[in-house]
Amino acid sequence: MILRRISFERFGCFGTAEFEFRRGFNLLSGENDSGKSLLLAALPAAVLGVEHGSRLRSWGDTLNCRVTLLFEGGEGGVRLSRDLESNLVRLEENRTGSWRECFAGKLPPGTENADYGDYLCELERLFSIRGEALMRALLDAANPEAVLTADGRLADGLVAAGAADDERSRPMAAASADPAQREQEIQALEAELAVDREDYRKGQDYLAWIRKRWEREAKTAPASGKNAGKTAKKDADLERQRAELLARLKEQGLPAKLPADLPAMFETAEGLRQELAALQLELTPLQRRRSGVVMPGLLWPLLTTVIGAAGPGAAYWLKQPWWLPLAGGCSIALLIIWGVFLVRLNRARGERDLLDQQLQGVEIRRADALARQSELAEQFEFCGLPSAPVEMVKLEQLYRRNEALIRQYHDVCARLGADGTSVPGSGETPAGDRHLRPEELPEAEARLAELGESLRRREARLNALRNGTATAAGADTSSTPWPVWTEKQLLQSICQHLERLTAGRHRDIRVEEGGLRLEVAPGRWAAPSSCSRGTRDALVLAIRLACARLSGGLLPLTVDDLSAHDARRQQAVLRELERFAVEHQLLFASCDEDLARRGGRERWHVISLKQAPNQRPATTEEDSDAGQLHLL
Repeated sequence: MILRRISFERFGCFGTAEFEFRRGFNLLSGENDSGKSLLLAALPAAVLGVEHGSRLRSWGDTLNCRVTLLFEGGEGGVRLSRDLESNLVRLEENRTGSWRECFAGKLPPGTENADYGDYLCELERLFSIRGEALMRALLDAANPEAVLTADGRLADGLVAAGAADDERSRPMAAASADPAQREQEIQALEAELAVDREDYRKGQDYLAWIRKRWEREAKTAPASGKNAGKTAKKDADLERQRAELLARLKEQGLPAKLPADLPAMFETAEGLRQELAALQLELTPLQRRRSGVVMPGLLWPLLTTVIGAAGPGAAYWLKQPWWLPLAGGCSIALLIIWGVFLVRLNRARGERDLLDQQLQGVEIRRADALARQSELAEQFEFCGLPSAPVEMVKLEQLYRRNEALIRQYHDVCARLGADGTSVPGSGETPAGDRHLRPEELPEAEARLAELGESLRRREARLNALRNGTATAAGADTSSTPWPVWTEKQLLQSICQHLERLTAGRHRDIRVEEGGLRLEVAPGRWAAPSSCSRGTRDALVLAIRLACARLSGGLLPLTVDDLSAHDARRQQAVLRELERFAVEHQLLFASCDEDLARRGGRERWHVISLKQAPNQRPATTEEDSDAGQLHLL
């Protein structure tokens, strides 16, 4: 089961919004104050409640804020809705095509009563996860104390959540054995098996490919022994040449990856630059002519009209006998003046309209060229390359100057039998960068074997359902058992994750006086509180990953930014999260733009969060004089 959708009503900076999620790696990308951590905090708030929920209400709204979670799985769906201020909870289940209410009531956080116990039992039945502690460990990324206390102890309930219990060894199933229910189970199994068979086939192909690749790289290593002396010497010379060429390329400042169609992209960029320059040369004279068009002023015609009307009027008022000829002469003069004015006005308007039409045509062509340039810039960013026109020109010059070096490097790599994928200018990465390492292959093969065994059990169940020999859903053996584990298994899983998260820096942990101790050096053990913040964060994440794997991963795992880790450890954490996301759903929040572009290349589900339009940057007030006085 996965989290498919989260809906907000009057919630924080989102107001009323809706976000879709998928299986695997879901990346929440955005700047600071864009709401990444707030979105992650909505999950534990909706499932387990939050104190003072009115603080999460959108500014200016008077109605209560609400969060709705929609989970989907092969057997149906679960919908959970909570009013964060009144703590009114509604839990619904869909297994027969219609929603059935499982629980409805008020559940203030921090209170334990009969209603809260019934609510937890329903959650445990639906997600096969025991206890509030385990749910909070998976969902609450902002509260490390929910996993590891300040004195280094595991949170109460994490180990107990995996203890065997005869009365609750299987989730409660209320499905009946009627034909409609059997047909629905058949359809769900068929859909689930179709997806898992494809995953199993892809897993087999991937393991076969990565195994051959590592074998090929092992064969290309310098041979040792009497029979391989000449080959080793030759390979050593080639390795030295490759290292020298690689150093020369790195000195030139080339990026790590260059796509194969980069020359064509450079030609397109050059053509667009020339087209924009020509359009600008055409646009500038038109703009100057347009700004030089002066409309005839209305002041002088109006002034002469006033004078022409005032003269005869004054003569008439003074009872002069010549007022009538004067009025006729003034009228003729005014007609001539207004006629000249209207002719000039019509001519100026015609010239202005013609220039506006020409400018509009040039602007349309310029906008089209800019749109194509923007698309090209997105292609450059997708490849991890600079997208600014000046940077494109610099990159093109570097590429042209070092094209011979890149070709020579590829020739040396071909003679060595390697791919040359680690060179700047190659579009691939080495096998160890994003793929399984040799020591990780046995674990991957074991997981693939477990998936194959699960496929066989479900296929047998499907055949039994089709033949009419299957038992009721509440009594058959197809129901997934409660996940059961011991404290020793939990510690072993934590050690495995911690070693990979810290790139081998910390390999072992043990329990002393009820608290965890990390091996910081051979024979030296330290409490988590005496370690660095990055190590403590890695330990907390290792515990959460271990709990997610042992519990079956029916709830998504939320992970916030990795700002406490250095670059090397960040890469190790990302590799571990990628491995975790192969089998489980992961919600990861980050403000790294490079990671967002990588997510697009890796086909992660990237959710881009923009800063709310009604929010101003924090520096806006400080930049103004009034803001400075206010701050002082």
